[in-house]
Amino acid sequence: MIKAKWWIYQIVIPLVLLYAFPWFFNNAHTIHVAQTFLITYIVIVGLNLLVGLSNQLSLGHVGFYAIGAYLSAILTMKVGLNFFVSIVIAGLIAAVFGAIVALLSLRAKGPYLAMVTIAFGELISIIANRWVDVTGGPAGTKTSVPSLFGLELDPIQYMWFIGLLAIIFTAFATNIFRGRFGRTFTAFGNSEVASEVLGINVRNWKILAFAVSAFLAGVGGGLFAFQNQFISSTTFELNLSIMFLIAVIIGGSGTKIGPIIGTAVIVGLPQFLHNFVDYHLMIFGGILLLALILLPDGIVGAFTNLSYFKKFSSKKVITELGILHDREATLDLPDGINGKVLELKNISMYFGGLKAIDDVEIEVLGGTVHGIIGPNGSGKSTTVNVLSGVYMPTSGNMLWKGQNITKYAPHSIAQEGITRTFQNLQLFEDMSVLQNVMVGFHRHFKTGFLKNLLYLGQVSDEEKYYAQKAFDLLRIVGLEKRAHEKASDLPYGEQRLVEIARGLALKPELLILDEPAAGASPKEIEKIMDVIQRLKKAGLSIILVEHHMDIVMNICDYITVLDFGKKICEGNPETIQNDPRVIDAYLGEEEVNQLVAGTKSVG
Repeated sequence: MIKAKWWIYQIVIPLVLLYAFPWFFNNAHTIHVAQTFLITYIVIVGLNLLVGLSNQLSLGHVGFYAIGAYLSAILTMKVGLNFFVSIVIAGLIAAVFGAIVALLSLRAKGPYLAMVTIAFGELISIIANRWVDVTGGPAGTKTSVPSLFGLELDPIQYMWFIGLLAIIFTAFATNIFRGRFGRTFTAFGNSEVASEVLGINVRNWKILAFAVSAFLAGVGGGLFAFQNQFISSTTFELNLSIMFLIAVIIGGSGTKIGPIIGTAVIVGLPQFLHNFVDYHLMIFGGILLLALILLPDGIVGAFTNLSYFKKFSSKKVITELGILHDREATLDLPDGINGKVLELKNISMYFGGLKAIDDVEIEVLGGTVHGIIGPNGSGKSTTVNVLSGVYMPTSGNMLWKGQNITKYAPHSIAQEGITRTFQNLQLFEDMSVLQNVMVGFHRHFKTGFLKNLLYLGQVSDEEKYYAQKAFDLLRIVGLEKRAHEKASDLPYGEQRLVEIARGLALKPELLILDEPAAGASPKEIEKIMDVIQRLKKAGLSIILVEHHMDIVMNICDYITVLDFGKKICEGNPETIQNDPRVIDAYLGEEEVNQLVAGTKSVG
């Protein structure tokens, strides 16, 4: 039933509307505007995937657009390729340039990323303007009438052809939205570090997002090159990139129907304001400013509270979950490991002259809960960041089952079976609780990009399988009734449990819990303690960093105490409780005795 509706809404109805359009609006100007709308829409669909899902801001898409236009023209006019083949090749080459831009700007975010993309767009614009022998410069260059394998396309046929491509690309984009790829784009757009510790190679996924978006921009540019059989460098200026971005924001960044609305605004509005062509940028700037103030989620987002439009306006990645069974859930964990699983050997981490951790040695045994405690500033958080690959230590080695993983990136460490939660919550706020947990299964999914693009049956089956697995994990932590709520709407303590369930989805051999009870209420702390106890009984190796000493003393098998970056004591809870160095590390007398005895907690 769902697939039938999908075909009707995404394919059949658009095809009927496209075919019938010339019957009602059969004049040259309207057909030309329709062509422009469809070409621009294809570009906006790609930019929406980049900006709306992965939160990567681009103001240089005019560069990819220009590459598509000029390359398709050159391949057709000078090499003799069919115009459609030329457009596909030009789109692929634009995708390569998109990947290069992504590589050059991996560390840039927000306005800094926008500046990198602006520089790229301006560079392509300058080349188009000055490489006159190839591009024709401001005087322009001619292209041929579009011919599809011998059949010359008149304006209506060309509109149908562009429309068919737009429908296909829309279907592909929808498939990205509703599957693992859209979920992953959204995840690292929300939190890169949380994505990395779940096994997502954020660098490669950023490159993929840019490449897909640049491909659609290149295809759009190629189609534009043959619309009027003429292109000029004056077309490919910064203002066009701004218009593309305005369409994404006004329509509703990250929504499925937003590109249609946004494109209609930037293409349709000039038709009504043709007498004010010199003020178009000023007008659109004002519209953008009003939209950001009054409609921060765009026009589509403004309908969020209307139930009929929720399926169109939701920024959540939609998954065809099927029926989630409320069955008895069991932990699906790797076999337990005996002996040493993790060793820190003379690990030091310096920040300039500050020794955050200094020559620390820790051994974690399989199937145990190993606590790391210490006063504020003792180096606990730095140690956890080293363990999870967020920091690379200044010196020393980290061995995992005898293998040196000191220089592994966070996603590589996660692929080895080590993951973590965060002291400062790192949930994927644009997704539901269930989808947050599904991201944790990332490294277990087998279907690739092309299968997800077509959303084959194998993809659907995999989505349903892991949706049920995620629901089972939510049952284990007691949150199955919250599965379809937005993760950021949950109480603080329950958000902590979502992070634990998400970590368990990785099927880890070692789970690092970084202050899991921080900020939770006493009742929520009881729930968290119960979950940790159940994980311990299941044989999962755990590193627990916690201020609440009652949790540490009641759950941990071994405890390492840090102070000013150095290990001052290690042993079982009884040893720690009676060690004078621990008492000295925590300021106070009677209060400290209560603290280390587990009868008092540090806030």
